[in-house]
Amino acid sequence: MVIIVTKIAQLQYIKEVYCLRGTDIPEISIGRDGALPKRYILERNFNNKKLNNGDLVVEISGGSPTQSTGRITYVNEEVLSKFQMGVVCTNFCRAINLINKKFTEFFYFYWKKLYDERVFFQYENGTTGIKNLDINSFLDKYMIVIPDDSIIQSFHSVTSTFLRKIQENGIESKKLATIRDTLLPKLMSGEIRVVDAEREVEACLQKSS
Repeated sequence: MVIIVTKIAQLQYIKEVYCLRGTDIPEISIGRDGALPKRYILERNFNNKKLNNGDLVVEISGGSPTQSTGRITYVNEEVLSKFQMGVVCTNFCRAINLINKKFTEFFYFYWKKLYDERVFFQYENGTTGIKNLDINSFLDKYMIVIPDDSIIQSFHSVTSTFLRKIQENGIESKKLATIRDTLLPKLMSGEIRVVDAEREVEACLQKSS
């Protein structure tokens, strides 16, 4: 009976997704793809778990003696466009979605500042070798000054564009790397000339734009 129940449960985990982990956060934040593994989840859980434009993903478990938990990345449409299926975050991370969207970028950059200042070491617990960020305690107790609405709106307009550009540059860099890896062996073998390679690069970029 146990074996039958287990097999039935396995058959229900059929929704294939990419899983964003804490170790992927630094790469995603600078416009790269990371190394997100594929996982299978329950179909009925997908809509609640999938990452959406404007989500912030925080690493709440992990870290090391010299690295605190609390790494964060910003998820926008450009990030999601890099993956052919939905993206969720691992259980060691938590997705945060602000009610007032215009505060998202301010929250993101302020959180990164606190992480760089090693503030989150003060909000960690756990004695089994894996540290956990007491994120609820942090959000309840840590007080910051909120800028007025006009400043927040301006900050949102500027930084959201900046964050999109980071991801767009990452996408463009990946395309150029693919073209390089395709053409370089041909150039080295004499199969094509430099002028031909330049034409192919231009044609590939125009096609992908």
